[in-house]
Amino acid sequence: MPSVSFLQGAIAAQKYRARLLSHILPRNLSTMTTKSRWCVANRLLKNSSGLPFQEAAGDEKFRKLVIVRSRFLAAFGMARFESIFRQPAKASHRNSRASQIKSLSRSFLLAVLFLTVARLAAAAGEPSPLGLEYHLYLLRPSTHLIQVEIHVENVRQPSLDFVMPAWAPGRYAIYNFAKNVEQFEATGTRGQPLSWTNTDKETWRVDTQNAGGALTVRYSVFANDLTGSFAQFDPLHANINGGAVYMYVSGHKRDPITLMVETPTAWGQGTKVFSGFSLSTSQRTFHAPNYDRLIDTPMEISTHDEATEFNDHGKVFRVVVHAYGEGTESASRWTKELADGLRKIVHSEMSMMPAPDFQAYTFLFHVTPFITEGDGMEHLNSTEIILRGETGGETLSQALEVAAHEFFHLWNVKRLRPAGLGPFDYTQEVYTRSLWFAEGVTQYYSYIHLLRSGVWSREEFLSHLADEIREYQREPGRRMMSAESSSFHAWFYDRAPQVQQTDFVNSTISYYNKGAILGMLMDLEIRARTGGRKSLDDLMRAMFSRFYDAPASTYYLPGRGYTEDDILRALDSVTGSDFTDFFRRYIQGTAPLPYDQDLAAVALRLDVSTDPGAPPSLGVLTQPAETGVRILAVRPGGAADRAGLSRGDVLISVDNLSLATQPLQERLRMYPPGASVPFMVERYGERQRIVVKLDPPMPDRYRLAEIPNPTAQQIHLRDEWLRQRAGN
Repeated sequence: MPSVSFLQGAIAAQKYRARLLSHILPRNLSTMTTKSRWCVANRLLKNSSGLPFQEAAGDEKFRKLVIVRSRFLAAFGMARFESIFRQPAKASHRNSRASQIKSLSRSFLLAVLFLTVARLAAAAGEPSPLGLEYHLYLLRPSTHLIQVEIHVENVRQPSLDFVMPAWAPGRYAIYNFAKNVEQFEATGTRGQPLSWTNTDKETWRVDTQNAGGALTVRYSVFANDLTGSFAQFDPLHANINGGAVYMYVSGHKRDPITLMVETPTAWGQGTKVFSGFSLSTSQRTFHAPNYDRLIDTPMEISTHDEATEFNDHGKVFRVVVHAYGEGTESASRWTKELADGLRKIVHSEMSMMPAPDFQAYTFLFHVTPFITEGDGMEHLNSTEIILRGETGGETLSQALEVAAHEFFHLWNVKRLRPAGLGPFDYTQEVYTRSLWFAEGVTQYYSYIHLLRSGVWSREEFLSHLADEIREYQREPGRRMMSAESSSFHAWFYDRAPQVQQTDFVNSTISYYNKGAILGMLMDLEIRARTGGRKSLDDLMRAMFSRFYDAPASTYYLPGRGYTEDDILRALDSVTGSDFTDFFRRYIQGTAPLPYDQDLAAVALRLDVSTDPGAPPSLGVLTQPAETGVRILAVRPGGAADRAGLSRGDVLISVDNLSLATQPLQERLRMYPPGASVPFMVERYGERQRIVVKLDPPMPDRYRLAEIPNPTAQQIHLRDEWLRQRAGN
């Protein structure tokens, strides 16, 4: 059964064709005579090609109609749409020859429509659509090799470029997925080999002149990474993230795609396929309206996943858990507890935002101790969340926190999206200055909905916000990098491979971190300026309506992308206030954030203190070494920086006390702030004595505390901000 998203796409396509026909064909089409249809067709074809189509007579007319019909259906590969134009059979059609001609006339009108659309596409510089059928073969799990076959029809160009993405949406890092492609080959309609060449690291150009109008491309992908960006195929499961597996045909990302999946025979009949394509786990054929949607739909294929469902706001939500080394009972119990928490979060977020345009949503969870770090990745009607550890209380709370973030993404970034983030250029970086809003504000809303849903208490919510502030205030880079700059330069550090050494630890900030704080400050500022009549919720809904619930600007999705100026204009419009200075100082600039001012509006203040037992600060980041501790980073302006210590130095001892046998922080506790302390330092194989004057310990306790004697208005705004919603 076709997926909901595909049916919606088909309906949208039919509506578009109907609108087009209403403009180019008479409204009484069903009652037109054959002669009248020919006149309309003649006019349209003359407009489309510049040449009139002369009416033929008798068998010649029939022959030409057959040719037109066959060419049209071959080009489109979508005969089902012919039914849109069918008319009820009449008694006068008993003559089979006449019936055939009339039937073919209807097909001819389809061809007219195709030619008209093709003319418009040609005017826009768009190539004729291809018939695209992808086959995914999962044959030998032990090899980690996935076989992909792409069958292409309606080939008219002398060559086609098959491109492997360099990155995938949601992770702003160039991974060059082509590095895992093996055994590429191309054949024509008779199985004849077609020549090809690599034009760059990610493009295979196939010579199609002798293909026969169609071709098949085959290649393998090595897949053994469990993350939200890569794919993994092993004896336990297959996890497919499309950007790392599927090539696209250059110039044809907008063309519809059929995907067929063949699972390992040895896994047997119990193999299930979970994805956002369909709620059916036995389905093996799927349809995507375009390449972007294909790779935005991850798959989990296995024989031992746990799954459950719940309903909210008329939608179905499925929870799938793939856990390593867990007994069925343990994984089943954890899945149930997880679903209970997700139900509350989903209800809270669905109650705030407009109903999304899907009927079903899938949460894909992986829980495993065999990875170095977890991950989370948003998709249009699903998410994939990977947790390091085993099913239990700690991973449950982590799973809910990540899920609250990823689920809110279905509005913020997947549909309400920055300009440039859909449709995508997969060959190079796509820059935006708005990730602080797309990711950071989403992080803030994950906290908001964990509170509103009752998963968190007020104290937990305020504690997490205080931790965000603590993290930001301890970043040296906050004085150098703005929220916009952090967003723009995400390609440097969003899990991007780092070969050369960098000074990111001192020169950058996280757009997640500062964006979450900006989300809080904007929310409080809006509430204060409007007397509690508006909040950040109103901005999110207004932007969603303005930019997503709007005419489509591309084939990708409804609506259009927003710019930084659009955010400011929407904020000013919602509040009836001018936020220009706020944006200039705190989003575009690096001015100290206005914690005191905005927190005071809700009768809170930021308390910052130091642990009484904290040692003096040396101002370094270190890691253990064989003979002591190695300096990984030196804080600008700190004690180590002033004394001339450098990254790469190994601290051997302090006051002749070994740092190989006692942690550095413990050694420093015996000195007061301001003490001059001698260190034995090894630099490039030589040892030298360097004296460092220690700084006071850095504040490490951040707390959002209530202010004394608040006004009734302050208490009201705070209660509204921290209110848990009924029904969760």
